[in-house]
Amino acid sequence: MYGWTGTILRVNLSKQEITREPLGKELAAKYVGGKGLNLKFLYDELKPGIDPLGSDNKVIFGVGPCNGTLVHGNSRLTITAKSPLSGFIGDTNCAASLAAELKYAGYDMVIIEGKAESPVYLWIDDDSVELRDAGQLWGKMTSETRRALEREIGDPDIGVVSIGPAGENLVKFACVVPDVGRGCARPGIGAVMGSKKLKAVAVRGTKGVKVSSRKLLEEAVREVGEAWHGVYGEPMYKFYASLGTSGLTTGRPVRNYQQSIFEQRESISGQRMAQDYFLKPKSCLFCPFPCDHIYVAGKGPFRGTWGAGFQAGQLWWYGDNLGVSDPDIIVRASVLSNEYGVDLMGMSGVIAFGMECFQRGALTLADTGNIKLEWGNGEVVLKLIEMTVYRQGLGALFAEGIKKASEQIGKGSEEYAVHVKGLYPDEHDPRTRKGTGLIYAVAGRGAEHCGTLKKAEAPGPFGFDPTRGEVLGGQPLDPLTEDGKAQVVKWYEDVRAFENCMEICSFASRFYRNEVGLPGTLAKLYNAVTGFDLTEKDVMHIGERVINLGRAFNVREGLTRKDDTLPNRFLKEKMPDGPAKGQVVNLEPMLDEYYELRGWDKESGLPTKEKLVELNLEEVARELESMGKLAYQGHK
Repeated sequence: MYGWTGTILRVNLSKQEITREPLGKELAAKYVGGKGLNLKFLYDELKPGIDPLGSDNKVIFGVGPCNGTLVHGNSRLTITAKSPLSGFIGDTNCAASLAAELKYAGYDMVIIEGKAESPVYLWIDDDSVELRDAGQLWGKMTSETRRALEREIGDPDIGVVSIGPAGENLVKFACVVPDVGRGCARPGIGAVMGSKKLKAVAVRGTKGVKVSSRKLLEEAVREVGEAWHGVYGEPMYKFYASLGTSGLTTGRPVRNYQQSIFEQRESISGQRMAQDYFLKPKSCLFCPFPCDHIYVAGKGPFRGTWGAGFQAGQLWWYGDNLGVSDPDIIVRASVLSNEYGVDLMGMSGVIAFGMECFQRGALTLADTGNIKLEWGNGEVVLKLIEMTVYRQGLGALFAEGIKKASEQIGKGSEEYAVHVKGLYPDEHDPRTRKGTGLIYAVAGRGAEHCGTLKKAEAPGPFGFDPTRGEVLGGQPLDPLTEDGKAQVVKWYEDVRAFENCMEICSFASRFYRNEVGLPGTLAKLYNAVTGFDLTEKDVMHIGERVINLGRAFNVREGLTRKDDTLPNRFLKEKMPDGPAKGQVVNLEPMLDEYYELRGWDKESGLPTKEKLVELNLEEVARELESMGKLAYQGHK
């Protein structure tokens, strides 16, 4: 097999058993890798209704055929489990040096099952695999864990992912942290690892990756590089090298999405961060695009606090969203999130929810332990992060996530609980970009944008994303209308699903341009690596299959159309300010059109038998049919 190693590693923590299984070529061709294969095994091996934090849940680490090759932006890793935050599918994807190391060690997947009696970590050294005691690591921050493992193993270049105290304490939005400044975040996989007493996975690989045609791969990569430069050229490279994504300023959420204009935004602008905090730009492994930055607080109360991976999100979530205008607080909160191993968007979201509850009287000083949850109070923000991670006082409530916290508080607080399927939105206010509302509503893991791309809907600093021309013939899309958004969302979802199977960064692939378009370019890279002969149509077909498999997993767990919705803040409350003043999201027409394009039943949101059979998911169709959770074309 080219691209794949052909081996799955299975680790049973309860029995302390480690086994290897072959990955068949037919299965690899059908689901590719990463997101696709992870979903396939999770769907097949989990029974519906299991406790996400029980021993029956599994954590699956998956890489794709492009990891460790010449392909630009191939450093991605997907980790999948049933989400403790939503109860639905929980997959998370981020850049990690462990991805290439795992491939070089000879494995396409690692399936973790069961639960250890005491803390352990998994050490993979090519063919040597063992579970080691992690008692000395339990309680440590993620960077401390990494350094301790480097010293114990005697190699500073190993790939490591670990959880911090948030995962150990089962915070429902705890993340898994690979390299400095990176986090496999959002659906709470860190809590699943914590429930299994699995502190870390460390890998060293030396075997390399075999590709089908080195010549074809070099040609394809060269074409991508030339197209990359040709789309935006040197100005865009310099923009991201100097500012990173922190230079993106439009659509920021303000005070739990109550507003769109933050009156003190200039004090936490990307330019301010670049001038006072950025040390140098950096790229992920195998990527020439330096959208990342190492940063440090050089003075003030947190002098010496440093990290990497500073992006627009830190400014949005610990700045605008909480009313904080002190960049020192934002830097400190960002570093703490990585060290504790907690999703910064989920953390910001639950704090913003608490602050609005305090603002509107649903929480009082008696409820908060005499803590004033006032907008803009940076010291309170830092305190609440610590309290949540260690489940102290009010933090024990926040650690359950927004949905459950609002259910416990009551008093009308549900109206301030901004979430979809338990997940706090991770990007723009959908009242400013209506397609974003549809993305949030239908995404399998909840309100997130990473499964698609919105630059077709609204321009960034260098204009619209050129791939919109592959969807609607290059026609401009008005961000303030719902027209045409369903088609764009579906197209991008299918493309992104295939990319996440190949484990290519969706940010880097924005520049994959040549005469055959983005899906055609992906097919060319895939074929050069694997020796297969996929077409653009095949790429979209596989992506659609993966999306439908994820939908089937959620349907099996009880999902229906009622779950594909948005909070009332976006549906009923008019935007009070900014260019989108007076706007709300008219979701239902977009949802109807999306379901029709997907081949799903409009009334129930269930996939149809005909669509699943078309995608070669016959066994899935049979199971859903036996459960009464399958629709049929033309029948109610």
